[in-house]
Amino acid sequence: MQIRMVSLAAVAVAMLAGTQASAAPPPGTFETFNTGVDDSHNVLAEGAGETHYTVSDLWYGGTVPQYVETSAHGYPIAPNGPWLGDNSLSRWIGPTDQNSPFYYDYQTTFTLTSYQAARAFINGRWSTDDYGFDILINGQSTGNWAGEFSNWYNFSVTSGFVTGTNTLDFIVYNTGGPGGLRVEMGGSVPEPASWAMMLGGFGLVGGAMRSRRKAAVSFG
Repeated sequence: MQIRMVSLAAVAVAMLAGTQASAAPPPGTFETFNTGVDDSHNVLAEGAGETHYTVSDLWYGGTVPQYVETSAHGYPIAPNGPWLGDNSLSRWIGPTDQNSPFYYDYQTTFTLTSYQAARAFINGRWSTDDYGFDILINGQSTGNWAGEFSNWYNFSVTSGFVTGTNTLDFIVYNTGGPGGLRVEMGGSVPEPASWAMMLGGFGLVGGAMRSRRKAAVSFG
């Protein structure tokens, strides 16, 4: 009987440990898009049109035609050039014609509820040709930057969100020749259901502890 009591105690401790681990609620998500993917987040083929980002010329004004670039294009995508190589999550995107130094604004949008807007954050990484000057959330600077095109640079956006449509702008400076942007990111927000699961876990632990006490009385 002593063995049974120890077993019940072990179950309770294990359940409590699991509940404590879930005290920080696992985050929910909201939809954002990497560069060069379709509506199902599958990467697009060489030369396809980018549908989730628009590109504006900040020097002359107006939007700029753009396309998806892959290693099938050859230079400048690795292994034939210095830009980061292909993967299954994103593609390089860029204007179809750029040979002079310009600032470009790559803008994407996403939608949040009022609950999400109060708690949202975005984590990701970006690479740029030539320099990632800043990332703006609804027109506000986040202070994120990227050094160049052969490495990833991590970024985070933790405030400045609004209810409804949000804009995220990646400001890139091209010194001439090929230019482009690569982004991989995800949006997260704690969801109320996570707290309900935690409270339910405490109830299970309480039940296990009561069962242990009953076992001790009946069979001690």
